[in-house]
Amino acid sequence: MYDLIRGRAEGLRERMAGFASGLIRIPSVSLDEGKAAEAVEKEMLALGYDKVFRDGNGNVAGIIFGREAKPVLLLCSHLDTVSPEGKAWTKGAYSGAAEGGRIYGAGASDCKGGTAAQIYAGALLKKSLLPFRGTLVVAATVAEENGRSVGLRGLLSGTLPGMGC
Repeated sequence: MYDLIRGRAEGLRERMAGFASGLIRIPSVSLDEGKAAEAVEKEMLALGYDKVFRDGNGNVAGIIFGREAKPVLLLCSHLDTVSPEGKAWTKGAYSGAAEGGRIYGAGASDCKGGTAAQIYAGALLKKSLLPFRGTLVVAATVAEENGRSVGLRGLLSGTLPGMGC
């Protein structure tokens, strides 16, 4: 079983890295994440998530349903970055350059790389065809870098409870 999952993960590696690079190329400073959210929504749909939507705050959530509704596992990251202005960028803030097994640019580690990894973890679960109990929610929230986590708060207090999660 492990070899099967590992093989499928290896098969998704290049596509995931390409998506992460593309996401980094989209400027998305806090409160201006719309284009990045659109890219995430399209990628989740292309990967076969069971349900994909944006809530009233601008968060994107993708859902993969298991055999039962509960428990719910949430993988959550954020789309916004701090402003790259005034920082020394060797590859360019929005280059998304891949070199030596690394991807460079604003949000590569905080948190667009993590967003791509979580989206593809969900896709791997879906492609593995393993029966699982519960629901997987993969969310990419907005307005985290401002220190108030407005997107996450809205997701947890309104969106997910409204869906029964």
